[in-house]
Amino acid sequence: MEAQLASTPRGARPYEHAAIAYRLGMAYAESPAGSREQQLRKALAAFDVAGAIFDPRFDPAEHARVLNGAGAVHRALGDRRKAVSLFTKAAELFEGQDRDDEQAGALSNVGLVRTELGEPEAAIEAFDRAVPLYDTTSDNGRRGWLSTVLNRGQAQAARGTAEGLEAALEDYETAEAELDVDEAPYHFALLQHSVGVACSALAGLRPEERRRLLEEAATAFQESITVFNRNDFPYQHALAKHNLGLAHAGLGGAAELRRALAAFEDAVAMLDPRLHADAWKQAFASLSRVEEQLAEEFPGVSRAGHFAVTLAEAEEDDQRTMLRERMFRLLDLPEPRRRSALAELDLAIAQLDPEAAQAVMAAQLHIIIEMPVDRQDPALRSRVDAHQQLTGEAREQADRTLDDAIGWAIEGPQRVRVRDFLYSLGWERP
Repeated sequence: MEAQLASTPRGARPYEHAAIAYRLGMAYAESPAGSREQQLRKALAAFDVAGAIFDPRFDPAEHARVLNGAGAVHRALGDRRKAVSLFTKAAELFEGQDRDDEQAGALSNVGLVRTELGEPEAAIEAFDRAVPLYDTTSDNGRRGWLSTVLNRGQAQAARGTAEGLEAALEDYETAEAELDVDEAPYHFALLQHSVGVACSALAGLRPEERRRLLEEAATAFQESITVFNRNDFPYQHALAKHNLGLAHAGLGGAAELRRALAAFEDAVAMLDPRLHADAWKQAFASLSRVEEQLAEEFPGVSRAGHFAVTLAEAEEDDQRTMLRERMFRLLDLPEPRRRSALAELDLAIAQLDPEAAQAVMAAQLHIIIEMPVDRQDPALRSRVDAHQQLTGEAREQADRTLDDAIGWAIEGPQRVRVRDFLYSLGWERP
């Protein structure tokens, strides 16, 4: 596009030159290459060229698109006042130009920046104007409508009142009714996370409904994590895990505190203290606080020990979900930390009462045999490492429990392979 712009004379072909400059500005703004600020500055320069040619008197829609693009760049650069001014002008120019979806998008941008500026009432007003403008019969229009309703809910929640939070939940319910999770998985996850945040905040204002609201919050955060997984959305995953932990901690009781501890562990593990210093400090403080609470009632029990108890107390599906997530996180650690962390978890599982240990080991084996071979081997090796740390009757009981779990969980050739691999590591079938 740079070459195309250079070969398109501004004097002879001004509108074509302006159109290319606008597209080039959008490309600069979205480019991941090089310095982010430098690319954004180049985008503004390109938009200046396009805006100077597209006259708002004769080309209102084209000029509005340029203003909308420039507003997004100023927002990214941190100049929110400039951004909201440009978005507002763009929305005004789109009006009456048969560009309802584009006008709605500009108004939605006004609402987003007003929310960021701490002006929720003005944001809600902009979102209210945007919502009915979308053509929801088209895919783009439906996505725009969904985003705007969701963003309006967040602006309602930002008011910080019970009424605002209730209005936010109403918007989230409206959006959820029209949301296809397969079509818009990110919106689904963001919606669920927003529901969790609103319910958590409302729980603090409605003590008589506190438990119900926190339970709903925990469910919503857990739903968001099905999309905000640690591989594709690591930061959102950590944020959702931290908020999930806060919801469980707010419910109180040993079982909920253990679940909170597990969630905080996952959050801390995902955050890089160099890149996310404030978020890491907050998550670590939450982890330490809950760990101290549990230590008062269960002195000497490790984090892995608490997690093993949580697994033993969980329903089968929930148990496998938690165990699979924890194992894959530990398997991604570098050696020798991977081997020691896996063995620590396996030792804690082996030290449960035999019936609970067998159920958790069986669930673990189901997960392991579905893994690639390069992950199966360290996952099984850690079980042997863990049992070798036990002695006497405790070792014999752990080995019997593992043997029972193998017979219960695995069939046919896979059972033979698992036992043969364990034998090769020195494990003896009791």
